[in-house]
Amino acid sequence: MQQVRGTPGVLNRRRHIDIEKTQNMILVWLDSYIDNNNEECQNEIAELQCVVNDINTFTDNDECFEFILNINNNKVCMIISGSLGRLVMPCIHDIPQLDSILVFCANKKHHEQWANEWFKIKGVYSDIISICEALKQVSRQCEQNAVPISLAASGKKLNQLDPSFMYTQLLKETLLDITFKKQHI
Repeated sequence: MQQVRGTPGVLNRRRHIDIEKTQNMILVWLDSYIDNNNEECQNEIAELQCVVNDINTFTDNDECFEFILNINNNKVCMIISGSLGRLVMPCIHDIPQLDSILVFCANKKHHEQWANEWFKIKGVYSDIISICEALKQVSRQCEQNAVPISLAASGKKLNQLDPSFMYTQLLKETLLDITFKKQHI
């Protein structure tokens, strides 16, 4: 596994986007051909760092799956190559930590056919810019899902009923239990 973190001051535009980076999602990139020494790969990672803080790259399936299974409090977005995705999708699709999957490949049409069978796959992409745009949408959704919502008023005991509700229920039950005669109507 190779973990890549953003470094301040690398790109001016990255400074402006840092505010928008997601904190509740971990990006995992599984591709048997990832080479962190390759300039093209480094450029792609730099583009991804504009969207997310941490990028974990893997070339080994088992190491990647073990990493994902050991994540407890975050959701995982995975970028996976088309050919590898087709093989491992039945094994990884039901992992609860895995929120969404983006397929990164050269032959988009070919991989879209099988990718449509899996609901966690958000799309098939052939360039890093499209992946980054999709990743922004996935991260926004992840951030929105992480916002807690409370339907109970603060300071109220949840195991007690509101007195007006109880009196209304008692009045309703009393009125329904009374047997009225024709003279009462």
